[in-house]
Amino acid sequence: MELKKMVIGIIGLSTSFLLCVGKIKRRHRKQEAAEKLKVITEALEAAEERVARYEERHDRILSQICASYLTNTELLQALVAARATMDQALDFAVHLRKIQFTILNHLLFDTPTN
Repeated sequence: MELKKMVIGIIGLSTSFLLCVGKIKRRHRKQEAAEKLKVITEALEAAEERVARYEERHDRILSQICASYLTNTELLQALVAARATMDQALDFAVHLRKIQFTILNHLLFDTPTN
């Protein structure tokens, strides 16, 4: 009789452990997603700051061009280069925002990633 109680106890303990494994894995995935989200958020903030700096630079160059009535070709080339750099920075920020939404989607709906 005592052996039967021990076997039932071991089976119960094993079953409860197996049920907890899923919760532990889910919690681990959520922690990983939160860490990824934190890194993406930091990178996104840096990218958005860079875009703001490029926009300010672009505005300064544009005001210089307006002041000289587009007579200086170097200013025009600088404006084109500044616009291209600003567009690249903005594209990067948009790409990071998409990654952030994807991570949030996985975190909120708890879909396993395989």
